Amino acid sequence: MTIKSRLLLLTTLILALFCFLAWLSMRVMAEGIIVSWVERYAEKQIQYDKVRTLLPLIQEVKLSKEFAQLESLKAWAKQPFDEGLKQEALKDAEAFRYRFSDDSYFIALKGSEQYFYSDANEASKQDLYRYTLDETKPADAWFYQIMAKKLDLHLNVNPDVELGLVKLWSDVLIRDGDDVLGVVGTGLDLSDFLYQMVEKQDIYSAIVFTNYEGSIQLHQKTELIDYAAVTKQAQDKKLIFQLLDDDISRKKLKQGFELAKQETNQVETYSLQKNGVRQLASVIYIPEIDWFQVNFIEIDNFLPLAEFSGLLLMFFICLVCALVIVHLLLTVMVTKPLGELDLSIQALANNKDRAPFLSRFAVPEIKRLASHYQTMATSLLEYQHELEDKVAERTAELSRISILDPLTELYNRRGFEAHMVEYMQKWQQYEQPFSLINLDVNEFKSINDQYGHAVGDLVLQKIAAYLMDIVGEDGVVARWGGDEFLILVTQEKSQNSISARLKSTEATVKVLVNGAYVTVKFSVGSASVQKNDTLESLLHRADKAMYFEKFHGAFRNE
Repeated sequence: MTIKSRLLLLTTLILALFCFLAWLSMRVMAEGIIVSWVERYAEKQIQYDKVRTLLPLIQEVKLSKEFAQLESLKAWAKQPFDEGLKQEALKDAEAFRYRFSDDSYFIALKGSEQYFYSDANEASKQDLYRYTLDETKPADAWFYQIMAKKLDLHLNVNPDVELGLVKLWSDVLIRDGDDVLGVVGTGLDLSDFLYQMVEKQDIYSAIVFTNYEGSIQLHQKTELIDYAAVTKQAQDKKLIFQLLDDDISRKKLKQGFELAKQETNQVETYSLQKNGVRQLASVIYIPEIDWFQVNFIEIDNFLPLAEFSGLLLMFFICLVCALVIVHLLLTVMVTKPLGELDLSIQALANNKDRAPFLSRFAVPEIKRLASHYQTMATSLLEYQHELEDKVAERTAELSRISILDPLTELYNRRGFEAHMVEYMQKWQQYEQPFSLINLDVNEFKSINDQYGHAVGDLVLQKIAAYLMDIVGEDGVVARWGGDEFLILVTQEKSQNSISARLKSTEATVKVLVNGAYVTVKFSVGSASVQKNDTLESLLHRADKAMYFEKFHGAFRNE
């Protein structure tokens, strides 16, 4: 073998080794960039999924806690066989029912072990009693387990055999101090809730909701849900850890649960093996419902590394073809272009778009690689910015919806309370006066009973438009609940003028129904802020003034 042949062979071996190392390093860098970008995407996606998917459930939990605090309900729970207390409690419960999105509630009392249930179909029945709980029945074990463990809040998917329902139940204890009097709550239709999860699911991720021990509470596949988890033994439960392929992955996920619970709203991410592929698991703890949300993302779905193989092979062939002059042109044709590409990749890791600056001596293959990379980098950054914009836009929309009443487009209780808090602070700091006007629709129930809820909704919308026309820029109008409206007025002159107009005999709203006009009148009460006032005391005085006007007006009409 000649020296030339030996040199060519040695150079070939060196170049082959160099090409292998170059391919390996590029693969590692590309993989690192992909994993880093997926982690950022996962953090944003899981925060967005939390708000989008769980907002209705968190709202139901909040309402269930309010429901458990009804004084009439507590009084009945203390004396469960008192018929008068029962009727008063069920009356308040029925009034509260419309606030639940599923239009239903249940009451289970410890003293009588009786179970009551009401929904839109059952509300017309006088007796809402359904059955008596039995500690020996497995189907009723949830009730006794929740009270025994004193779980102030318990969420679980559980079939009610007696009622023939499968719902996502939010269970809240009725407490009198340290004494547990029973369990109340509501349920979300499981089919609808899971449909929303699947319908709105991001194409790259899969969501799982669990409790602290990993029991699966919600999953797109209903067969994986751990129904009635609170009553099961450990060996019978369906855990999220069982979905993973190895013990190392299970250990990582358990560690993620512990860290996520210590750092509320902090996203923990881990690379795991699931279904035979590498996936990125993002974990966040949701304290409002004491659940964990886990998002699984298949990393290779974002940018399969196999796409680099053809380019790298072409790069290797070009280098082999240049063996004769490789020692002269390596720097200007290969090293510098790769350095530029490396800088661009590092810039992409920091969310910056830096185009590689290639000289005219760079080989065409590297130029094409850089061009493909630049197209990929631009697409990734544009997609990330578009995703961030969508998240911001949807977050803003959710924030707007959360403070408005969907029927009347007026502020709801939450939105109006923010205004009241703001003006109360101004009053406490600068003694800037303001007033509240409480307006209640007279005989609104009879309108619903006579013409139906559709007409009732139309009446509420007309009233809202009427109030906005009267108040204009002089105050803030809100639908406080049902047929009750509140107006916050910042000027005494405006308050007197608005109150006078609302109390006048001409203050009516007419709605055309079936060719005839339905006339709606109001009862109006107002109160101005006073020294040492609180929001509760101010609301109470306005409410009291309204009821005084309602009943005295009724007396005068007689």
